[in-house]
Amino acid sequence: MPVYSKALYNLRQSVSLGLDDCYVCKVDANATNATMANAALLRADDYYNGWDCRFYLGTHKDTTREVTDFVNSNTTLTFAPVLASATDTTDYFELHKRFTTLQYNDAINRAIELGKDEYLLDKKDETTALVSGTYEYAVPSGFRYISQIYLESVAASGVYNTSDLIDKSKWWVVPVNATNSVLKFDDNRFGISTGEAGRDLRIIGQQLQSNLTNDADTCALPSEFVIQQTRAILLMQEKGSEAQAQQAQNRADVERRRMVIPASGVSVWEV
Repeated sequence: MPVYSKALYNLRQSVSLGLDDCYVCKVDANATNATMANAALLRADDYYNGWDCRFYLGTHKDTTREVTDFVNSNTTLTFAPVLASATDTTDYFELHKRFTTLQYNDAINRAIELGKDEYLLDKKDETTALVSGTYEYAVPSGFRYISQIYLESVAASGVYNTSDLIDKSKWWVVPVNATNSVLKFDDNRFGISTGEAGRDLRIIGQQLQSNLTNDADTCALPSEFVIQQTRAILLMQEKGSEAQAQQAQNRADVERRRMVIPASGVSVWEV
């Protein structure tokens, strides 16, 4: 299957550029804890006042400020509140007026919520070690479905052969509460003694895409679905943009139908 990986800031910039609501810049000069300049900012004095400024890479990544002043002669932005340290040439930032960074991020995560159950992601975990005489183990976090479990050939070897696959009739998943499940082995059909103790399990299954918080967090859902669904969510909130919102929703629906990866394996209570 295709592999997708887009950072939160990539998705946000794709959406906002499509809405003609994004300048992407790097700090070039006049770097203080309240100012910065970029030669590509060519508008008139005060043009960017009130705009949302998001640092997405560099020293001040994941930080949002509001532009309070712009001077055309030296292409310098002033923002508030001040930073704890001066901006520098590692800092990349984006400017938005139509929607804020918070609104973009919220819409992106809402789009992920709408699509994550239909595009399940592969997951593998090798952190569970068998203990002699113990037949119940906590399911590692993040699994939505478990399809296969392998037993490490030799303890600490990291080797899992085809012959090491544990038959599905010898294990099952049991919910403990609303957020946790345990993996149980049949003590009559799968012995766990000194010969198995210390050997890790390779658990294979599927997980859901999690929400994105930091700008470098990545999304593995098909990008076009996320972008179009985010567009639709944002434009639905904007008076006069109903037709554009419907067009974006139609495109998102097409992508959503194409991207389905069905569930495979035993359902895990934790989601």
